[in-house]
Amino acid sequence: MTEPQQVWRPKTVEFAYWLSLVSALSAFASLIYLFGLREEMTAGLREAVQRTNFLQSENQEAFVRSAVSNTLIFATVIVTVIGCAMITFAVMMRRGRNWARIVVTVVAVLGLGGMTTSVNGVVLSSPGPLALLTFAVNIAVIVLLYVPASNRYFARPKP
Repeated sequence: MTEPQQVWRPKTVEFAYWLSLVSALSAFASLIYLFGLREEMTAGLREAVQRTNFLQSENQEAFVRSAVSNTLIFATVIVTVIGCAMITFAVMMRRGRNWARIVVTVVAVLGLGGMTTSVNGVVLSSPGPLALLTFAVNIAVIVLLYVPASNRYFARPKP
């Protein structure tokens, strides 16, 4: 029995693959950071609820704890789904699937928006180190996926 033929893959695609994994993993790192802000989020929401006085005082604490917990659960589900999908798309892109290259590009472009929003999602702020890293990685992925060597790789006939 013969072994399958090794497919030539340019270094640009290989590097874009690894950077895409870094980008996906940075989403999980952001999630860990968000969990680290749990007490700050709780205190901020508690203060806002008390200031607006839209709930009776005996219901405020339960509302605040529930809202923060639900936010963290929602963020965990979203980050897990998107992170796992991004890893899957990166693998398919590495295998030469042009549709996956396009999806990785779109996700990387959307990831550039993370530079302008804070982790709290409420106010615009100066980006943190993780956001700067993710921004640079996403720019590199986009460039690497469209250089001539990568274009040839994605244009070749698929087995």
